[in-house]
Amino acid sequence: MGLDLDSQKANYAFAGDSPNDAPMFAYFPNSVGVANVRRYGALLAAEPAYVTRGESGHGFAELVDYLLDGRLD
Repeated sequence: MGLDLDSQKANYAFAGDSPNDAPMFAYFPNSVGVANVRRYGALLAAEPAYVTRGESGHGFAELVDYLLDGRLD
């Protein structure tokens, strides 16, 4: 795609919910964990910058609402 992700990573958000997402939480400054990521606290090598209030799909929808509207309900 011709993108230099290292220089552009601040323009993207990453969302995840488990320990296997920790490398991406560390890499992307705009990393988001949906609320169920909290249950893995001690297992996360890196934590997300933000954690949603809602779990699973509700947490992802919360992120999408924020990105589209610029606000959290």
